[in-house]
Amino acid sequence: MAINIFIVTANLGKDCEQRWTPNGKAVASFSLPVKQGYGEHEKVSWVICKMFGTKAEKLPQYLTKGTKVTVTGEFVMEEWTSQSGEKKSAPVIIVNQLDFSGNNNQAGSQQPARQPQQPRQQAPQNEPPMDWDDQEIPF
Repeated sequence: MAINIFIVTANLGKDCEQRWTPNGKAVASFSLPVKQGYGEHEKVSWVICKMFGTKAEKLPQYLTKGTKVTVTGEFVMEEWTSQSGEKKSAPVIIVNQLDFSGNNNQAGSQQPARQPQQPRQQAPQNEPPMDWDDQEIPF
């Protein structure tokens, strides 16, 4: 039996993005850098983190570029076929727990970084399941 737990503390590479599935379920996505190696051999890779449902509905107002978070979740490789027929894949963390670690805001007085997006936008019906088809993955 293998245990699949991924834990990383890092600063967001860009603002959190929010999408909605056709059935109205929220999906929040953001990217975090993961360092490998050391010294002149150090390399940075980016992993995509996703949260679903009611927890994902409020995330974008708090997760902006540079926000430091600690994420615990399950590591998966998402695979899909682009509209041009090209097979693609990306490392993704399905987030179970997210903690704000080291934000400029004092504990207990976190203010939203921006207003929540309104109204809800549903994802187009022909969009691939992971919403990354037309976007560059930062690694």
